Amino acid sequence: MTAAQTDHLVKMANQIALNMGAWGDEEAVAQQVADHIRRFWTPDMQSQLARHAASGDALSPAASKALRLLS
Repeated sequence: MTAAQTDHLVKMANQIALNMGAWGDEEAVAQQVADHIRRFWTPDMQSQLARHAASGDALSPAASKALRLLS
């Protein structure tokens, strides 16, 4: 994936977390984000985001927790 595609994945994960914010606390939001990513993202998308997250860049706290739930 290109850097632009990775940036787009980060943006989408953060937007999903923001939209799921109505679920309440960060743990509930992270679970909802993880469920969404598991159901709708390809394995390649998931692994690319996980590799990018390992660099410590730009994911919201809820999106980061969601990735930990997926692994």
